[in-house]
Amino acid sequence: KPMLLYLPGFDGTIISPFLQFPSLGEEFDVRAMKVSMDDRSTFEELKESVVEYLLRECRDNNDNFGQQQQPQPNGGLGALYLMGESFGGILATEVALELNRPAYREYVELRGLILVNPATSYLRSALYELGPPVANAESGSAQYVFSLLTQLVPLFRDEGLFIKQIMAVLSSKGLATAVNNPQREAYMGRVAFDLPNRLKFMPKDTLKWRLEEWLEWGNGIFEDRLEMLQSARDSTASDDASSAGDAADTYALLKVSQELRTMIVVGELDFTLPSWEEAGRLSTEVFRNARVHVVPGAGHASTCGASLYLIGLLREAFPEINVHGGNDNGGWATNASEEELHGLEPRYDGAWIGLNPLLYWSKDYYRKWRRE
Repeated sequence: KPMLLYLPGFDGTIISPFLQFPSLGEEFDVRAMKVSMDDRSTFEELKESVVEYLLRECRDNNDNFGQQQQPQPNGGLGALYLMGESFGGILATEVALELNRPAYREYVELRGLILVNPATSYLRSALYELGPPVANAESGSAQYVFSLLTQLVPLFRDEGLFIKQIMAVLSSKGLATAVNNPQREAYMGRVAFDLPNRLKFMPKDTLKWRLEEWLEWGNGIFEDRLEMLQSARDSTASDDASSAGDAADTYALLKVSQELRTMIVVGELDFTLPSWEEAGRLSTEVFRNARVHVVPGAGHASTCGASLYLIGLLREAFPEINVHGGNDNGGWATNASEEELHGLEPRYDGAWIGLNPLLYWSKDYYRKWRRE
């Protein structure tokens, strides 16, 4: 299987898309980057660490591939799909550009880019307006927590869709679109029980660093890239000569812009970033081979949630991945109306009650993985 690498938002966690991971695993070797709350890496250090990781993994894959008698139908040499959400969308575009430089093309074949609510619009966002004052305020920890809860956290919510979906799941009227068998229902339950351990508090200094050094700095780089891209297009049109270094940059920019297949997924009610507007800008001014999907009713944090069946979108955008007989979702008939389901699908088994939580960790639905 080709690799899919997920790059997270500026919180550094992989909670947002957790419902999507099992179905993505039908077609991809899914990897994800996690960043601890005390990490103060610069934007360039993050980019370099991702590129180095991909080169290392793809070189190993190339070595293994060379020892095989028959090539895998969908693997290839260093086949990669890159997915970035929010801040990860800025990072993913930079990594995509880097991987299209001549030094890396023989190791990594970047086949597609997936951007979810990309934070390339941060400088025009409510988060840019409200975040820095909270991070820079001369206040104690209690005031900081209060400001987080009252000013920033509401930006990441939707208009009650998440709560309505939780109630629909608890009443067994429906399940997340990507949860279409008991193994995935058990996985959803295990993660839900463990959320208190997975959700981490972001210290003020970390918030300040990441707003300035990740989001603001990354946006500055992205806007510089847009100017370079326009210059590259103008130079190509006029056949202007350029230096070898400029030629490499121009080639990478134009290849990503004109050829890289890009799937942009945004929440209809993203109050954190103007994601719907940004999807239009990216699909017309930056990525010429792009598709846009809007998740109805979704906020910034719930775009990759229960209403989205991401693997279905990716099978349409990248048809070459659909070679493993994927199990596209299709729930049973139900008496619940679409209004009662709130974007969910009917239960896969038609049952009137959900899977017993005592079975979430049973041997039929759970196997602990240990790193060798």
